[in-house]
Amino acid sequence: MKENSTEDFDSLFVKKYKGLKIFVIIFSAILITFISVYTFLSVGAVRDRMKLAQTQAEATEPVSPSLIDLMKEKAWIESRVKMASGDSIGLSIDLGEQILQLELKGVVVMSTKIRDYSTSGFFKRMDGNVYFSMFGTPLTIQKFESSIEKNPFKVVQAPKSAEEAETAVAIKDSLPNESVFWTVKFDREFELNIQGIDSISESQSKYRLGKGFEFKRDLKNIYSSFKQIVKFRKPVYTPEILISIPENEAKAILRALPRNASVTIRI
Repeated sequence: MKENSTEDFDSLFVKKYKGLKIFVIIFSAILITFISVYTFLSVGAVRDRMKLAQTQAEATEPVSPSLIDLMKEKAWIESRVKMASGDSIGLSIDLGEQILQLELKGVVVMSTKIRDYSTSGFFKRMDGNVYFSMFGTPLTIQKFESSIEKNPFKVVQAPKSAEEAETAVAIKDSLPNESVFWTVKFDREFELNIQGIDSISESQSKYRLGKGFEFKRDLKNIYSSFKQIVKFRKPVYTPEILISIPENEAKAILRALPRNASVTIRI
């Protein structure tokens, strides 16, 4: 009797083990398939974006790699000259010198040092023609998204007594410091992200899982890509530039820039 019980238990264990093994194999196969499809479609989206940029470039003759630096300098100068001819404040960004400036008719109104930056691989793979087409004239901002109000307006009623004044001060002091992070979308289909930080280590700790403007923005992009991949369509690839500058200056520049401002960039 005991031997039969032992055999039944062993048989049941073997069946459960086989079932678990089959489940793991099927799950792994589905996961590998999804990752393969995701990689294939994502790489295809990047290639399509580069092909689009190449077709939009006016020049078609290949540029010698030795001349690319000269083309970058030419694009930078011509773009800033054209921006200076306008009547509104513009933004110039020199990633090589790590300087970001507000300019009005060629005069520097405000300048800040870039603490850290990163760019999508798309920009590193551009040839001279694509680079000049992308940055040879000022970019135009089409859309702002930010973690703070761009142009906040506050109606403040004067306190009627000393007690009300003290309460107002206490409420103001208790307000949390909100992270400054803003994104602009350009007319040439890429994004510039500005992050306000006061140290490099702070930039690494600013991103909180499940919280903040950055997480919500990234979650929205991931969800959008996932919907396209489930339908076996290529996700929309948008190259990005991320720049970290002091927080107060990130806030000041956001509020000083016109909504359709011109921007010049040198990478």
